[in-house]
Amino acid sequence: MIYITRREHFSASHILRVLSFSQKKNEELFGDCNHFHGHNYYLEVTLCGTPDKISGYLMDLKELKKIINDEIISKVDHKFLNEVHMFDNIIPTTENMAMIFWDILKKKINRENVKLHSIKIFETEKNIIEYRGE
Repeated sequence: MIYITRREHFSASHILRVLSFSQKKNEELFGDCNHFHGHNYYLEVTLCGTPDKISGYLMDLKELKKIINDEIISKVDHKFLNEVHMFDNIIPTTENMAMIFWDILKKKINRENVKLHSIKIFETEKNIIEYRGE
């Protein structure tokens, strides 16, 4: 089994809040994140599998880059995540982002010898979320 990872970057803003909660309850739950703010995110997509016998590639990283950019980065970069369609009725926490990105990419990476292994999002240098579809 071999693993390959592609790292991409995007900047986005959000407000973490539950619409049915009062402002006070949202501030208690989310603290400063209940106010408009943004992050410079790094997204790592890791695939695993067996390299193709002819090309030696698990997947051409240029192709993976295109999928990530077309399906995710182009939709979230420099956007207010609370208004992005993929987050309709979903609080755009980094955890939720990882699960949504997983669902999107899993449908696009449909090869016999390759599977999506993990999605890792660096919200800050110190806050990192990883999801493996479990």
